[in-house]
Amino acid sequence: MRNQDNNHAGMLAHQEEDAEHWLADTRRRIRAAADEGRRLMIEGSGSRQDFAGVPQGERLSLRPYRGIVHYEPDDLVITVRAGTPLADVQQGLAQHGQMLGFEPPLRPGATVGGAVALGWSGPRRPFAGALRDHLLGVRMLDGEGRLLRFGGQVVKNVAGFDVARLMAGSLGVLGPLLEVSLRVLPRPSVERSAVLAATPAQALQLMQALPTGPGLLTAAAHVQDRLYLRSAGSLACVQAFLARQGGQCMEPDAAQAFWSAFTDQTHACFTPPTDGLRLWRISLRPGAAVLPSELAVPCAIDWAGALRWVWAPASAAGGLVAWARAHGGHATLWAHASSGERHGGVFQALPAPVMRLHQRLKQVFDPRGVFNVGRMYPQF
Repeated sequence: MRNQDNNHAGMLAHQEEDAEHWLADTRRRIRAAADEGRRLMIEGSGSRQDFAGVPQGERLSLRPYRGIVHYEPDDLVITVRAGTPLADVQQGLAQHGQMLGFEPPLRPGATVGGAVALGWSGPRRPFAGALRDHLLGVRMLDGEGRLLRFGGQVVKNVAGFDVARLMAGSLGVLGPLLEVSLRVLPRPSVERSAVLAATPAQALQLMQALPTGPGLLTAAAHVQDRLYLRSAGSLACVQAFLARQGGQCMEPDAAQAFWSAFTDQTHACFTPPTDGLRLWRISLRPGAAVLPSELAVPCAIDWAGALRWVWAPASAAGGLVAWARAHGGHATLWAHASSGERHGGVFQALPAPVMRLHQRLKQVFDPRGVFNVGRMYPQF
């Protein structure tokens, strides 16, 4: 037993030494790029380089910088290096009956840093909070290769203007994340799902009448004329809640398979129905109506009605953006777009004051434009 402990300690010491060497080399590389006017393209595992704009520069991979830095289950906080695979984190949390509450989508090899940089949250978002709500602190590098730390490793450290949360969805344009501290949640001891037939209009009417925030409901999504509801709590309360909604209770294994496929976008609904269509993501204010059929082909509805997935050609951008704005939201060209289409940007244009704020933040964190130029907007 003592030899095993010694071997484990030696392995950890070797990993720490490798991590420090990688960090020192990376800081030198960033400083050299800044001095020489070169650009760097940040990536985790490269699992979502098909999303957003096409960045410029040499690849800077964070995969070597991995591992759990600190995790005490009683604290409900985990701190991990950015290159750590999400699957490893979820497996470690599951061993202690815990989970990431924002239910991040997975692709093979997806990393924690990539998840934070993308800022995506799964179906649990309206009921447990978005990724940024679970992000307590970050350690990162700026465009001069300097180490920066924001936030902390406990909830009470997050006070005032929370700079760490700026990193959620920043797509690496402000700099590479090194470590992230995330609030974790207890895994429900009982979670059940039900499914009922419903058109998109009927599903929206039902979903928009359901309560959001913490409670019995943990997901509500509409796919292929079926409304799926997921509930967690005591068995009696969950069964009673789902019974009031109607529909048919799903077997636990079938429910888990559905939610995993839906969250990770491997479900059949995310396959283009015809050639030439692109997948669009439209985030809206609660209560928005059904998207007109002349604008797009429905794919799915998530977040209890606040998130719509639709199929439409890239040429439909103007109509989709206008409709999203009219309903308090925004449209994003999500998947199946060519690199040429992505060079023009996948996000709708921001109002001028908001764009100036983005540019000022970029100037503060990356004054010489080293990181991920073109990833978020063509101009930076």
